[in-house]
Amino acid sequence: MSQSIEDYLEKIYIFTKENKRPIKTTELAKLLNIKPSAVTSMAQKLSKLGYVEYEPYIGITLTKKGLDLAKKVLDKHQTLQTFLEKYLGIDKEMASKEACKLEHAMSDEVLKKLKIFMEEHKDLVE
Repeated sequence: MSQSIEDYLEKIYIFTKENKRPIKTTELAKLLNIKPSAVTSMAQKLSKLGYVEYEPYIGITLTKKGLDLAKKVLDKHQTLQTFLEKYLGIDKEMASKEACKLEHAMSDEVLKKLKIFMEEHKDLVE
């Protein structure tokens, strides 16, 4: 799975959850800081892969498959950001940027072990 696809799905998930409606290509383009035409191309690709439903002029919504992957990516991001902030003392903005980079490379097994470590050592941050 490419980092780009994961980034798209994560942004779509967050927006649609917060706004309770599909995200328009122009809105997604602003969030990702890219051209709307690039979003349209990716939306068509994601639709063919079964991750989203894309209707021109209506917007983009996640399918069950897309929702599952987006939640997984967001969970990795949030876990990493928490670890970087609370356990390593990195400021919130930098922790978020670093978590975004790391979330794409981290395996599910490493995520699982990191969560166990954080749970076993939560006394370090309380």
